[in-house]
Amino acid sequence: MPLRVHEHIHCPIEKAFDLMADARNEATWNSPVSRAELLSEEPVRPGSRFLILNRGQEYIGTIARHERPHQVTFEVTGKHLDITGSFSFATDGDGTGLDAEFDFRPRRAMKLLFPLMAPLVRRDLPRQLASFKSFCERS
Repeated sequence: MPLRVHEHIHCPIEKAFDLMADARNEATWNSPVSRAELLSEEPVRPGSRFLILNRGQEYIGTIARHERPHQVTFEVTGKHLDITGSFSFATDGDGTGLDAEFDFRPRRAMKLLFPLMAPLVRRDLPRQLASFKSFCERS
């Protein structure tokens, strides 16, 4: 299930990119995430791996594409759900335009449940990006 979201952020493109690319920040702006840690060595770059605890479920996120300051893509694997999250950044007037695209690939029993959860996901993702916008603008 692909889903696209757009947000305008009042901060420089490099700052928005760096805050998104370092998934350790996710626990600050994404309320369902209670833990986010870097599993690989610094600096954050292509191949960097993160452990994310989202709603009690562990996910491993790997940066598949890292083209600062314009594009970062995460490949995320979990027990019941895999996700590709792509974030594109562009200078936009007085700030940064962020276009996010998410591709959810449920597995196992989640294949049956995910269609029921899809409306909640569609509602939640714009809220999460609005929270990321606030995080960028106050950081």
